[in-house]
Amino acid sequence: MCYDAVIFDNDGVLTKPTLLEVQREAVRRAFDEFDVEPTTETVDGVINGGLTRLRRICAVHDVPVDDFWSHHETHAAATQRACLENGTKPLYDDVAALDDIDHPLAVVSNNQHATIEHILDVFDIGDRFEVAYGRDPTVEGARVKKPDPHYIERAMGELGVDSALYVGDSNVDVVAADRAGIDSAFIRRPHRDGYQLAAEPTYELDSLDELLAVC
Repeated sequence: MCYDAVIFDNDGVLTKPTLLEVQREAVRRAFDEFDVEPTTETVDGVINGGLTRLRRICAVHDVPVDDFWSHHETHAAATQRACLENGTKPLYDDVAALDDIDHPLAVVSNNQHATIEHILDVFDIGDRFEVAYGRDPTVEGARVKKPDPHYIERAMGELGVDSALYVGDSNVDVVAADRAGIDSAFIRRPHRDGYQLAAEPTYELDSLDELLAVC
């Protein structure tokens, strides 16, 4: 199949996923801005619960959701920047395979846009991608993250392409690609061993080295 562009998720595709305790620390720091000491259950609810649960949690603690989320995004970007610099969130070795792909490349991630900028900067790979999007640091930015196709469609518009392959490591990536009307490649990294796919990707890969044969 010939594609006009290849678009990549970041966490679990280009870099290793952010450790859960790092994500929790960002949530705790955001609550600390409002003198709230959350339980681990509350912290994990913010991380995994979606916007409806976020609003409920903020209401319980009498915290303005927009202000809380702004603080969270700032702290999440800062804690992940530290991980990038101390080696606990490394780049996968097979990212070098991107040099052999003769298509425009882009990044579309559910992570903060600031974190994506930090990754491109710390690993000096910004010149490999024509477009890079993380989520905007607002509640609205979180609302339109994957599986919503918003950022994928935005990237394709900026690239000026009609077809693309989206490479991800989760169900939300496969669903977002399908909603954007494009093909998907699911990469089964070691952290996805035994992971059950709820939607069928166009391709399943073990490594980015296999992309050249696909596109």
